[in-house]
Amino acid sequence: MCRMNIGDVFFWDQYPYHAEGKHKKRWFVYLGEFKENQDPLDEDSPIMIIAPTTTTQLHYYDLGEPRAEHLYVRFCPNDGFGFISECILDLAEADIVVHKTDFQKQEKSGLIEKKGQLSTSKLREIYRKICDSKGYSWKLKYQIRANLNEVGITGLPKLRKPKRDRRR
Repeated sequence: MCRMNIGDVFFWDQYPYHAEGKHKKRWFVYLGEFKENQDPLDEDSPIMIIAPTTTTQLHYYDLGEPRAEHLYVRFCPNDGFGFISECILDLAEADIVVHKTDFQKQEKSGLIEKKGQLSTSKLREIYRKICDSKGYSWKLKYQIRANLNEVGITGLPKLRKPKRDRRR
């Protein structure tokens, strides 16, 4: 079993959580782990894996198409990050957060394979777009920032805490 590092590009054969219910081959970017409940005494709270998925359906991002306004990063095989075809990492929503135990089982069975590593500048670009995304919770954005800081990617834009609902 290989250990994932922040920014690893990996391929997941027979990805079991596809929205359409079919097992499908998918490419992902590993952004680390988080624990939903930060209480150190809560040992039952699962550790989750943060890994946005890519799509090769590039036409959805053309001007006038449904996802044209989404925040995304485009990758080409020549970028040297491990992708074998042109694809888009859509950051409009935190679409994949998987229990670490499930992830490790899939990895152990050989269905998850590291293919490359993103550069620091690409990880910074991804983080900036995640900060602007409405599809990521403040907690998840904060954890991604902490994960990047942990591997030496510092000087990232600070997050503003969400305003509390004052109608109460």
